[in-house]
Amino acid sequence: MESETKLKPNFIIIFMDDMGYGDMGCYDSPAIKTPNMDAVAERGVKFTQMYSVAPICTPSRFGLLTGRYPQRVGLSRVLFPDDKDGISDREETIADYLKQAGYSTCGIGKWHLGCLPEHYPTRHGFDYYFGLLYSNDMNPLYLYRNEEIIEKQVDQALLTRRYMDEALAFIEKHRNEPFFVYIAHTMPHIPLHVEESFRGKSAGGTYGDTIECIDHHVGRLFHKLEELDLFENTLLIISSDNGPWFEGSTAGLRGRKFDVYEGGIRMPFVGQCPALLPQKEIVFNKPASLMDILPTFLDLAGVKLSEDNKIDGLNIWPAFKGESIPEREAFYYFFKDSLNAIRVGKWKLHVARGDRGQDTKEMPQLFDMEKDPEENYNVANLHLETVEKLKKMIEEFQDSILIDRGL
Repeated sequence: MESETKLKPNFIIIFMDDMGYGDMGCYDSPAIKTPNMDAVAERGVKFTQMYSVAPICTPSRFGLLTGRYPQRVGLSRVLFPDDKDGISDREETIADYLKQAGYSTCGIGKWHLGCLPEHYPTRHGFDYYFGLLYSNDMNPLYLYRNEEIIEKQVDQALLTRRYMDEALAFIEKHRNEPFFVYIAHTMPHIPLHVEESFRGKSAGGTYGDTIECIDHHVGRLFHKLEELDLFENTLLIISSDNGPWFEGSTAGLRGRKFDVYEGGIRMPFVGQCPALLPQKEIVFNKPASLMDILPTFLDLAGVKLSEDNKIDGLNIWPAFKGESIPEREAFYYFFKDSLNAIRVGKWKLHVARGDRGQDTKEMPQLFDMEKDPEENYNVANLHLETVEKLKKMIEEFQDSILIDRGL
């Protein structure tokens, strides 16, 4: 009889950097071919309204890994190499929780939650780390293994392959115990780099080359999981941290990176776990958040949430099976510390732009997300009571965040 430990699902997150909502084949990309990522959607689930917690790097990763709004702890901006700020010891990541439950944990790729030793992935639940501590356009750019610099001259064209090499080696080593592997790709963040064998192959230019290269290595992951008889019991999800920057598709959604319009915060998101999900394509059309991944994983692993930190995410495992989930009170959309928009049901209200909330031209803007997901038509003047209700919710939530931070 198998042990209880072996019955726990394995977890893998593949997290892109600046890949847009419309940059995968299964999200109707006309230029970029992603057959392996598309296969995940075909045998699992595709979300059409999965939201990042932020339209920029650091806070979006904090939200994914902790299930919390980063504004609660002041990690709402992009961190730089000389920053003293970073994720604190008080936070509990997905890796922290799963490690306590007997999982082996591995972090690969871009971290971006702090550069001092106390911020390193290995101090926040990850048994093993290989990657860059921040974005590939920052300097100095060093490659780390665990807590040691192993390269000061990094060939970025080889990073995608090397990340998967490291992930596959970790999986093979820990094949007989439950594992969590977080692969945070450097691409397609600029500057764009890609293996020579993929250069010029995509109709999406070098940007498309980088995504098609990642897709190829997702195929390698499939083969390894099948070889080790781990394919069925592994929950694999693929997503991105925020909308596209200078290139990339939002699939017609308004805005891009740095915006809390849909193009900046609505993410592609596909997932599979053959042992736990129906063997058919499921499309989930209701809103969800990347903050929901932590409580969802922990529920599947039989891990109890800590009461020390308020978790903003919800367990959305039923959504993976195409079933309904409880409707949360609201989604709040920040740019840095400015709470610029709110989503309640079908309504999305924008009250400001920018990181200080000072750009209020043509605000408030109210959009019916069922009729107008592209946010083209402001109907605020037709629904004045709704506007006032949502404005009040924004004010109350902003106040609660300030209280959490002792401000």
